Amino acid sequence: MEIEKIDDNIYEVPIGYRPGMRVPGRIFVSAALREMVEPGTVDQVANVATLPGIVGHSMAMPDAHLGYGFPIGGVAAFKEQGGIISPGGVGFDINCGVRLLR
Repeated sequence: MEIEKIDDNIYEVPIGYRPGMRVPGRIFVSAALREMVEPGTVDQVANVATLPGIVGHSMAMPDAHLGYGFPIGGVAAFKEQGGIISPGGVGFDINCGVRLLR
């Protein structure tokens, strides 16, 4: 299954790209940057979309690239009840920019 351009600089990873996806993925890149997004990065966007309690979309910003679990440059929000907390989602690098908000 392919990702689809849904607007200028927005590509969607549709539910069904990977079994168990709860929400679609969104990748925010220009057409030129889209050509440089690694297939593994798209797979990681889809993987995040399978996590319990995710809301909205699994998202990847223009700097997205392969991470540890989440893509680097990935964004996801989860329900307080029934969702997950994953401070190490993208890895354990110093200043990786992970924020946990309550």
